[in-house]
Formats: sequence, C-alpha cells, structure tokens
Amino acid sequence: MDLRPNSDEARDIAYHFHSYTNARLHEQNGPLIMDRGEGVHVFDTHGNKYIEGMSGLWSVAVGFNEQRLIDAATRQMSKLPYYHNFAHRSHGPAIDLAEKLIGMAPVLMSKVFFTNSGSEANDTILKMLWYRSNSLGKPEKKKVISRMRGYHGVTIASASMTGLPYNHKSFDLPLPGVLHTTCPHYWREGRDGESEEQFATRCAEDLDAMIQAEGPDTIAAFIAEPVMGAGGVVVPPKTYWEKIQKVLGQYDILLIADEVICGFGRTGKMFGCDTFQIKPDIMTMSKQITSSYFPFSAFMMTEEVYAPIADESGRIGVLGHGYTGGAHPVGAAVALENLKIIEERDLVANAAERGAELQAGLAKFTGHPLVGEARGVGLIAALEIVAP
Repeated sequence: MDLRPNSDEARDIAYHFHSYTNARLHEQNGPLIMDRGEGVHVFDTHGNKYIEGMSGLWSVAVGFNEQRLIDAATRQMSKLPYYHNFAHRSHGPAIDLAEKLIGMAPVLMSKVFFTNSGSEANDTILKMLWYRSNSLGKPEKKKVISRMRGYHGVTIASASMTGLPYNHKSFDLPLPGVLHTTCPHYWREGRDGESEEQFATRCAEDLDAMIQAEGPDTIAAFIAEPVMGAGGVVVPPKTYWEKIQKVLGQYDILLIADEVICGFGRTGKMFGCDTFQIKPDIMTMSKQITSSYFPFSAFMMTEEVYAPIADESGRIGVLGHGYTGGAHPVGAAVALENLKIIEERDLVANAAERGAELQAGLAKFTGHPLVGEARGVGLIAALEIVAP
C-alpha cells in the first residue's frame, strides 16, 4: 500500500469518506483502488487482475467495458444529455423503457415510476403507500412488514425496512410503523425435527400473528426480496412464497417484491418472481437494469395501486414527489440497450446454466468442517462459514 504524500491511497484517506467501511480502520489501512474493468475482471492501479465475483455490488449484468452501453450513453449524451419528467414533461427513452418494463413484468402492471437507486425506489414506495391509504380513506393503514435480515436500502425509510442491525444502530432506526417478521432461513432458523415445509408454515403463521396483533387494517404492505441478498443469500424454503401470499391475500395487504438483486436474470429466470411464482403488486428494480453503468432504478405498480394515487394527485392538484435525475434520459437509454443485450445473448438462460454449475461446485464443500451450508439459486450463491 502506497501511503506516501500525494499518492492515490493517501489522498483517498485524506478526502474520501467511504460507504460500508470502518472509517478509523480505513485511515490506517487505506483503499484498494480499481483502475479498469474488462468482462468479468477488474484491475487495480498496480496491475493486479481480479475476478469480480459479485459483479460489483450484484450489478454488472453484461460485464465491464461493454462497448454497446458506452455507445448508447454517448449517443444519448449527444442528443439530450438531461431532461426531467416533472409537470407533464417526458422524453423518448423514458417512454420506451416504461413500455419495455411493463411488457417484461411477471404479472400485469400498469405504471412505472423512475428513481435513481434501489434505496430511493423503496423509500418512494413507502411514501406512495401512505399517499394511497389516505386517498382510500384509510389513514390508519400505513404500516409495512419486512423481514429480519432483509435488505431494502439505506435511506431513512428503506433502511427501516432493512432488517440488519448495522443499518439501524446509532441511526435511530427503524421508523415507527415498520415491522420485521421471521427470516426464512431454514438452516439457521428451523427447529429440530422441523421439515422445510413445516418451517415455511411457521413463517406464514408468524406473519399472520403479527398482522393480527397489529390489526389488519393498519398494515399496508409486506416487502421482501424473492431471494435475500445482503442478509446472507437466503433461499426461501419450499412452499414459503405460496403460504406467505395466501396470508397477505386474506387481509388485503399489498406485496412488494424487491427485485434489486434478483431482477434481470440472476436467479436463472428474468425475475425472482418468475422463479418462485410470486405475484407482486409492486416491484422494485435497480442495479442490473443498467448493469450499473448509470445510476438508475424504477418500480412498477398494478392499476390497483396506481389508481388511488392518481386520484389523490387529482384531488390535491399535483403529486408532490419526484427526483431531478428520475427518468434520466441517459440512464433510460443505457437501460434499454442493456436489456437488449440480455435478451439477444440469452443471458438469463446462461445464468441458469452457469448457475447450476456454480451450485453443484459449491455443494461439494458441504462436508468440510468450516462449511455449515452451501445455498443459492441461479448465480446467487453462498457458503455459510462456521467455527470448526
């Protein structure tokens, strides 16, 4: 590590405050600085080559340095480098992308709302749920149930929905009205003698009990990743989603599928909802929508969700929400080209095929004394490391 004055490492320590990093430890150790990427590899400033096994942060669907995405961004930069969608304005890339996403949805969706990150999308969804409940004359129907170890972002609202302690400690989170139910990790949470399906039943019963304890008329939605990512790659047990959806249907509670990590092929199907037969009312998308070449995110909603929100904006006179960079034309153009590449190269089928190889390879470690469990689906995988 080069910590001489004016080295990149020293300047990083001096001026750059890092995400998800121990700031004091960083002052001692400094950064690993990446210089370029190519395909599945990244190279640091010393020329060392690495396989980027997490695609950045579950992000780079088509690999690093994909010229078609660079060209798409360049073309759009040259034509309309920025515009917004406030006050009835629009532009071609946003219209084309919204239509494309609605056509790809695993269930019938009505509208797409564009944001800049997964955190921002989930934060906005919570606001829209509150807005919708007020429109319906149900001001008490505002609570959201998430899951322990779920990950939904780091803004104040989305971090509240996240179920990880380090996203709450010293931030005074979670917000009131955000609840967390059982993590569906059978290997860690299952009881002795309890089958996977029995554990799934217990998860659904825990959710039902929470809804009844809080009052069904106070719960607006349940949010969950089809497969948990940052919480430890937790694949739901058999029959889990079938049973969870049945509970939600009994109480008129919306289902938000957070597809930020699973979406656009990572599970071996286009969406995690396809993999697990989930029928969401709202879907969150980010990361692989542009292969993270441009900060971009979105959520889709059904007509049942959209209509009361639209009605309320009509009553008030405007929907008082939006982002300067939402529906950014460059991001939308990159997303459209990225989705074309995914489809043309059949990368979803490739994820299923390579994923089967990955899962089989990791399964060979299950007898090792340091490995508690190998788990995953598609190109999402993990080894649970345990003390010998």
